[in-house]
Amino acid sequence: MAQEETKRRNYAVGVQQFDWIRERKAPYVDKTEYVWKMVSTNAVNFFLSRPRRFGKSLLVDTLRCYFEGRKELFEGLYIYDKEKEWKKYPVIRLDLSNGKYYEKERVHPTFNFIIGQQEEKYGITNPEDPMNYDVRMTRLIQAAHNQTGEKVVILIDEYDAPMLDSINNPELQDYIRNCVRNLFSPLKAQAQYLRFVFLTGISKFSQLSVFSELNNLQQITFEPAYEAVCGITEEELLTQMKPDIELLTEKMNKLYSRWGVHYDYDKTVAELKHWYDGYHFCENFTDIYCPWSLINAFAMGVIRNFWFSTGTPTSLIDILRTRTNISLTDLEGFRAKLSRFDAPTERITDPIPALFQSGYLTLKDYDMRKNEWTLGFPNEEVREGFAHCLYQYYMEEYIGSGDTLGIAFNALRFKEKTFEEFVEVIRRWYAGIPYSITDKNQNEQLYQSLIYAALMAVGADVSAEDQTSDGRMDIALKVPDAIYIIELKYGKTAEEATDQIIAKDYAVRFATDQRPVWAVGLNISQDRRTIDQYRIVRVK
Repeated sequence: MAQEETKRRNYAVGVQQFDWIRERKAPYVDKTEYVWKMVSTNAVNFFLSRPRRFGKSLLVDTLRCYFEGRKELFEGLYIYDKEKEWKKYPVIRLDLSNGKYYEKERVHPTFNFIIGQQEEKYGITNPEDPMNYDVRMTRLIQAAHNQTGEKVVILIDEYDAPMLDSINNPELQDYIRNCVRNLFSPLKAQAQYLRFVFLTGISKFSQLSVFSELNNLQQITFEPAYEAVCGITEEELLTQMKPDIELLTEKMNKLYSRWGVHYDYDKTVAELKHWYDGYHFCENFTDIYCPWSLINAFAMGVIRNFWFSTGTPTSLIDILRTRTNISLTDLEGFRAKLSRFDAPTERITDPIPALFQSGYLTLKDYDMRKNEWTLGFPNEEVREGFAHCLYQYYMEEYIGSGDTLGIAFNALRFKEKTFEEFVEVIRRWYAGIPYSITDKNQNEQLYQSLIYAALMAVGADVSAEDQTSDGRMDIALKVPDAIYIIELKYGKTAEEATDQIIAKDYAVRFATDQRPVWAVGLNISQDRRTIDQYRIVRVK
């Protein structure tokens, strides 16, 4: 690709229309191999769950264009030469995210609009009983078949959007569930008229008939053959998007040159991986990048947090804080059976399934002997963003303190403060936390979680509960010229904390790292609710 053409890359940020992207020659990562895999099998009904902003809607629209027989859009793509007929089918596409369902009064107008758009295509107007969604769907399918003489393709995008909007209102959700169940029920009864059915969503709602009644529904969410059906693999990034990496490198150099920071191709790739890679959807553990974040980074010419700007997990954080004993430090390395994090989410009492299905946690490891999975944050974008949301939630009355801590951490990182001076800032930060935050759970875990969330939120390279051969360290904080192992005690002594670090040889975790390692003991006073003692000892 010529350099001048590369610089005019027309990124389709937020565009989910396949034909728009192809007609304007916007960058597109070829996913038609997976389309061909689905449409060329004997299976008819498919369900795919992926996190938000992961390309589900674009995949649905790619299927729409394929089944409409629009061969010209697929020139140069995998499927172009595979398909010989390019037969045109009637396509009914329902996007249930095309509206909000927070109030009962809005449910019918929204459903009526979504179904009505499809009815108009086949001359159906003024349905006799507009709230009988099963009857309307049946008539729509039969009209599409009768008018074309072909079997019908049903594409349902974000099928669970109505239930997710009402998740904190059980009565409303029950009402919406019945509406959605009625809408989907004809998919089984009208099977003889259907060529292909494809549903996408984030979560599984077990009480919907679509999962219990739809014949031979093939759930491809965890299928190795479809692990990269959405998102961008590292191979795709380094081949199909190589020109975009080169252009981003050029933009990053212009942006950061005044601070003496230089980017080359390899450094840009490493930064993209650190921020946006790390999603896994099966035991193959193929690294998948978040497409929304990659496209935004290429379009904006900067690597930063884009995913959290589209939504925050407030309800999930509320459950973490009020209904479970799971803390932020537990989420990295959380172990569970598949049945735990792939569970239905219509009544969220356990946040793990929703955190996984929404993309805040991903698969990290698998122990085949125990049939046990390890979960964790996929990348820095999610890790930092989630910590920032958690910090804001916990510290709503004390939110400005994050800036103070962030400024102090940057001073430490760039050697403008000693670690002793940084501890003094932490001491004042703890002392300023409102009593309403700490009065219910006065323990080590609370103070550990608060400082861990705060450090993550300011972009620190920090980990918690790292496993060693003789236990778990509370916090490990890395800066360019040192590693600090931090052990917190509550109502004890700082010496006990550093003695534990030394006795359990936590520093062995960093044996191959050339940086010096320091043991930091912090003791929280029960009376003053802040650090009353600290001790710093070099251990490597």
